[in-house]
Amino acid sequence: MMINTNYTEIIAQAKINGATHVNFDKANQTVQAIIAEKDTFTLSDAAMAKMKGESVEEIAPTYIKPETAKELLAKNVDEATIKKSARDARFDEVMQNILDQRLGVDRKKLEEIEAMMEQIAKNDNLSPEQKQKAMEELEKMREQVIEESMDVKKQAKQTFAKEEV
Repeated sequence: MMINTNYTEIIAQAKINGATHVNFDKANQTVQAIIAEKDTFTLSDAAMAKMKGESVEEIAPTYIKPETAKELLAKNVDEATIKKSARDARFDEVMQNILDQRLGVDRKKLEEIEAMMEQIAKNDNLSPEQKQKAMEELEKMREQVIEESMDVKKQAKQTFAKEEV
């Protein structure tokens, strides 16, 4: 085993001893131990209890998967879509009301007729022929309401045209 030799220390030692020459082959190769600090450690309460023979219940930490950016965006998009669809529904309703007023259509009558059509479609007691007859009658009623609104619109237009002249 080779030990690294500190040649300056060997020369310094030879000068102290009054030697005229230095022999590096027979150098004093004593190794001095480095005085180290005392190592200490602290045991946890659980370790101390286990050393005493007591049982310790350890609860394993649970890992909660963090939400990814994609998941967060999907949530925001869903909320935005809900808000937008509510806003769009309100806008559609306002536009339909404006259109109905301009055309003179009675929306309540049309909604009642449509509700009756749905009831007939859901009614299982009626035969297909009876359902078809009832649907045709309701369709005629619906067309009649629309024609009446168109007649009212024409009359209103003619009245306004006569007043301007």
